[in-house]
Amino acid sequence: MKILKKIFYIYIIFKFIKIDTNISFSDLNFKRLDFTNYKQIKSFIFKKNFYELDNKYIQSFDFLNFSKNLGGKIGINLSKQTIFNWYHTNRNKIGYPWSDDLSSRRLINILYNYEFINSSSTIYDTKKLNGIIINHMHRINFEFKNKNVIDLSSYDLIAYLLTIFLLKKNNQKSFKFINYIIDNQIDKLGMHKSYNILEHVKFLNNIHELKNIFLYFNNNVSKEIESNLLKMNSILNEYFHLDGSIPLFNGANNNYKEIIYSSINKDEYLKSRSFSNNNGLAFYSNKNFKIFFDVVQPNKNRISSNLSAGTLAFELSSFGEKIITNCGASEGFGKNPEYLRYSAAHSTIILQNTNISEIKDNNPHIKFPQSVSFDSSTFGNTIIFEGSHNGYQKKFSKIIKRKLIVFESENRINGEDSIISFKNNNNRIIYHIRFHLSPDIIYNFTNNKRNIILKTNLNNMWLFKCDGELMVEDSILVDNNYTIPIKQIVIKGVVTNTKLTRRWSLEKI
Repeated sequence: MKILKKIFYIYIIFKFIKIDTNISFSDLNFKRLDFTNYKQIKSFIFKKNFYELDNKYIQSFDFLNFSKNLGGKIGINLSKQTIFNWYHTNRNKIGYPWSDDLSSRRLINILYNYEFINSSSTIYDTKKLNGIIINHMHRINFEFKNKNVIDLSSYDLIAYLLTIFLLKKNNQKSFKFINYIIDNQIDKLGMHKSYNILEHVKFLNNIHELKNIFLYFNNNVSKEIESNLLKMNSILNEYFHLDGSIPLFNGANNNYKEIIYSSINKDEYLKSRSFSNNNGLAFYSNKNFKIFFDVVQPNKNRISSNLSAGTLAFELSSFGEKIITNCGASEGFGKNPEYLRYSAAHSTIILQNTNISEIKDNNPHIKFPQSVSFDSSTFGNTIIFEGSHNGYQKKFSKIIKRKLIVFESENRINGEDSIISFKNNNNRIIYHIRFHLSPDIIYNFTNNKRNIILKTNLNNMWLFKCDGELMVEDSILVDNNYTIPIKQIVIKGVVTNTKLTRRWSLEKI
């Protein structure tokens, strides 16, 4: 019944909608940073009827940014005709491509490029384009009020704020609701709950754009927005490796690294602050070391739809270069290959070659650890991170624990990885502990197969030790739109006891 009412309501709105010709859509470009993947868009934009393809760069109208850069009559006509053709095909549909935040992204891209698209239009074309915008605004206004809070994105916030200002439906209740949504999508430290640094930056950028929209329409910016901007900027400054790259967790990539840097440098009020790590992406740094540790608690919320199954994975950089990595992520046609989200694509502990969380394409995990715990402490000149999860409890009756011990004055990190049985089980469980190495690292075994000497691209020498036999296997790194063959150190064995602990270390020599 609710679905029928919703369909009926939408039908009434758009069947009898009247266009207010007094609304001006000019001068509404609030874009601050450009995250358009021009390489991907170039691969399809000149194909016939490309608007029919199932591709996020098309359905979100990100291609308008490309055609604007293309310029001239070609760019104008390409933009306008594609919008008209797309709308003719999709205007009466319910669901995709009006689902998720696609409607909001389309509205934003049309408005931000409006003057270019409409620069050589006839009166008829202008009315047609304005009608498409009005249709989107009414749909967005309706959907915004009927979506779950956890399903709203920062693009929804921008589109909704523009809509209520343009339709003159803004009020303090709407502004408070926007603040509430922002608060629910960042954690106590100010980190976006996708725990993907790139998504964090996009969210931060969109909150800046929200602020600019408030100011454009002569409204005060709330203290909550100002406070969250400050928190998100300052935490962002911590999420860089010593080689300048961002950590590759949960679908992050370095395609927009320079844009992210420019964002930080332009923020005048960026202040340093102290941080106490909690569940999320824990981090530690000194002048020689930078470590990131995945202790994110997965959940079923939409914001967690791109989390990887990499619980307790870590990355490490030292002396200006990255050493231990995860396998990264791709933006190929807007879809990240699912295998890059698997546990084996992360520097973590894996049982029976199964994922810690059960991956579902473009959705939150089906099954995931119900308990991810984390603690940090300082003892003398050592920093200790301890994490655990019960992701293998139901299937294998095992708890996984990882302890990372950083020796501040010795350029050394020790690790203790434990597999704990909480009931008697005679099944032989195979485990792998993986350490994916950054590109160009050269390795040599010592005679006993328990030590590996690593030589980095900057000619730094490291010794990886273990209390068990080591192997080196092939791996890949996917980043900056490239796939690079790399190596991984692997500790492999069989769990037969109540508790098994493998101890390893990485030390500069």
